[in-house]
Amino acid sequence: MDERERDRLAGDIADLRRALIPGLILQLPRRFEGDGPSMPQIATLYVLDHPAAPTLRELAERLGRSVSATSRLVDQLVRRGLADRREDPGDRRVRRIALTGSGTNFLRGLERARAEAQLQVMAHLTPEERALVTRAMALLGEASRRRTHAHFPDPDVR
Repeated sequence: MDERERDRLAGDIADLRRALIPGLILQLPRRFEGDGPSMPQIATLYVLDHPAAPTLRELAERLGRSVSATSRLVDQLVRRGLADRREDPGDRRVRRIALTGSGTNFLRGLERARAEAQLQVMAHLTPEERALVTRAMALLGEASRRRTHAHFPDPDVR
């Protein structure tokens, strides 16, 4: 892909994001009766949305933050009931950070809202265009799974 094609694609993606994001951001406070999670908190939840629960140090590395900043972030998520610290079954001295059921439900709710917003945009496409976008989304999903597998090759990890 040449630079001009890349710039056009980036512009198209930005247009889609502008159509989707305002509604998603406005839903956050409604889900929490007031102050919703911050963007770093949401990003952290997505990093935790993985069967292999990281240690605090591993999470900090994945987020590109210091251990102390990550610890404060995790504290906020724990207070909200979206994540918790669990004892590692193989080493009781190690604590792992994991999503709670509420954290998983929160992310799935965001994903449903995002999908619904995207479907509303897609309603403005012809049936042929919708079929093409649906196929493209399936391909992007497959590419994402391949990427995840490349980073986490354990067959028990999605």
